[in-house]
Amino acid sequence: MFVFEYDHINYKDLAETLARALGVTMHKNRLDFPPQVAEGYLQIIDMQRGVQAMVFDHVFTDQYRVKRKKILHEFYTLWFTEIDIKGYVQVEIDNDRFYVNNSSFSTALLTSSLFDANYELSSGTHVRGVNILLDNQWLAYHLGADSKTGLLQKYLSLKASRVNMEPLDIEYKKLVQDVFELVNSSGQFRQIAIQNRIMLLIERFFMRIALKMETDTLDLKLSREDIQRVMKVEGIITRDVFKPAPFIHELARMVNISETKLKNNFKIIFGLPIYQYFQKARMRAAREALETNKYSIKQVAIEMGYANLSNFSTAFRKEFGLLPSELKEKAFH
Repeated sequence: MFVFEYDHINYKDLAETLARALGVTMHKNRLDFPPQVAEGYLQIIDMQRGVQAMVFDHVFTDQYRVKRKKILHEFYTLWFTEIDIKGYVQVEIDNDRFYVNNSSFSTALLTSSLFDANYELSSGTHVRGVNILLDNQWLAYHLGADSKTGLLQKYLSLKASRVNMEPLDIEYKKLVQDVFELVNSSGQFRQIAIQNRIMLLIERFFMRIALKMETDTLDLKLSREDIQRVMKVEGIITRDVFKPAPFIHELARMVNISETKLKNNFKIIFGLPIYQYFQKARMRAAREALETNKYSIKQVAIEMGYANLSNFSTAFRKEFGLLPSELKEKAFH
């Protein structure tokens, strides 16, 4: 097992310390893992003052344990992480803990340097995501208040909030995917585009938390097991949006929950009924297919299961405010 302990508040220092522990060197802010520990990389992203970010994508070839010691210098870390677990993942933040085995989930999580944070992953587990470090002054300025009061105080004071799994919905996943594609691309405005997507992730997270506070849905007392069930259902229906989604009773049976509870909990967590969420994911996939310019409108409509091209165009306009033909004209002319 590879074990790494740190108490850094700077991602570049953290990455360089990790590189030394792994016996490798960094190149252009990138750490490539040695094959005996993992296959993949960690990339530090230059951001504005008060914000740091790193992007990571790797599959562990050995058990891996990381321990972050709490420190008095206050800062916050936002995790946007997708995990495909082969074996187990265990996360401990302060006195809160959760353990997941042989599953997949994606989550947004806010935690503080004032808590101990440990996580352990088994060999074969694939993790990828974007971690963002925010200092106290930046948050105080941009949230318009002392970070120890208001939104952050309520979020962090909730029981289990330190390991509170805010599932990544299709909007989050699109932004995370954009970051990965940009990190592995080249272009004149690449760095600006990466910074833009990361700032959009920050904005969306805090806007969603603020909205939940306003509507009293932040502390809904859903069990971690119920949240995991809903996240699994979301993964099932979005795995291949070009195929019809299973019926509600089939989904409920897959995760061992009642249909009513599944429908209610799904709407609480993702903000939309199951099939409306599925339709939104389908339309986003259709738009992305059209934007590649590799497929005709008719090809995408047929792939989506629309026998009538007019019905596809109507559904597309309802979602995006323009017709598929207008999208193509706007994108390629």
